[in-house]
Amino acid sequence: MARFVTGGAHSGVTAVENAFIIDYMPLAPENAVKAYIYALMAASRSDAPDISEALGLDDEALSSIFAYWQRMGLVRIVSPDPLVIELLRPQGISSSPRKYAALIEKLSSAVPQRVFTGDELRVIYDWIEVFGFCEDTAVLLVSDCVKRRGARLKLWQMNTEAKLWADAGVSTVEEALEYIALRDERTAGAQKILSRWKLRRAATNDEVALYIKWHEQWGMTDEVIAEACKELTSAAQPSFKYLDSVLTTFRASGAITPEAINTLRHEQDACRELARIMLERAGLNRAPTSVQQQDVDMWRNRYRIAPELLMLAAEAARQSEKPWGSIKRTIARWHDNGITELERAKADIEAQAAKRISSSGANKGRALSHASRAYSESELERMGVELLED
Repeated sequence: MARFVTGGAHSGVTAVENAFIIDYMPLAPENAVKAYIYALMAASRSDAPDISEALGLDDEALSSIFAYWQRMGLVRIVSPDPLVIELLRPQGISSSPRKYAALIEKLSSAVPQRVFTGDELRVIYDWIEVFGFCEDTAVLLVSDCVKRRGARLKLWQMNTEAKLWADAGVSTVEEALEYIALRDERTAGAQKILSRWKLRRAATNDEVALYIKWHEQWGMTDEVIAEACKELTSAAQPSFKYLDSVLTTFRASGAITPEAINTLRHEQDACRELARIMLERAGLNRAPTSVQQQDVDMWRNRYRIAPELLMLAAEAARQSEKPWGSIKRTIARWHDNGITELERAKADIEAQAAKRISSSGANKGRALSHASRAYSESELERMGVELLED
């Protein structure tokens, strides 16, 4: 059911302006004139029969007719559902409807399922006058928004999108099409990650922003990102934030290709296994923490400490109250003193034990009396460790 308000324009008898008869009536489409004249009468009479019943026109036909009169500047659609029309006098018409008559016609053709209100049209005019959009760009923006969110989307949603386009420097249709293509590509990339995790929802703006960082700023391909997703397999709730931390680690290690990631994984596995065996040799039967794995990685790859020396340090720490802390102190001392040979390391442990005995009078520690085990290359290979030649 349509309602009409005059905005203080008409009362009493139903008057039809000569301007309407001369300028508008001759070119009006079928049923448009009788609907307009009936609206003039109904707006001033509370007892007027319903326009749909009186004229035999359904809501869809009336919406189309009054959308036409809005394009002509004679009415303003206050609400499309329910249909509320404000009547405007011909001599009081703003220049905007005349100026943008072609634009309004394009909008109606591009999005026939939506009736634009006067407020919405004024905002669209602002896109052209303030943001510098050409008319076809404005039409494309509206069509794109309706395609993505449906014909019932809100004005603020369209205006938010228009501001994004303006910030991106979009003005022409060609620039708009390039923007849409890039935006859709980015969104699809983020969406692919969610699909991998069996999450049936749209990617958020923050998630798309992270994908842009990985893909465009860090130069990581979708293949690399997919490889990183494997690190989240055991996570109860995989997230873009967690994935970002994994990719940050990969990038810091220079692993930005699938091959480099596989190499990094091999090294991480080797460090994990070596850390586990060191804990075992130190009398601790538990899995290594991520910090302990990082310690082993630093000792192997930065300090260049051979695996046999790491095992020796672990055995020497067996009687310590805090074995891993003792291991760290021993290896730091070896690094500072340039100790990289097994015999020098054994001598250092004996010297440290002697100092403890002389200072405390205690018996020689078990670590000193314990025969250090020698590891063959095959045993170390089984751990995932390669002996350093030096």
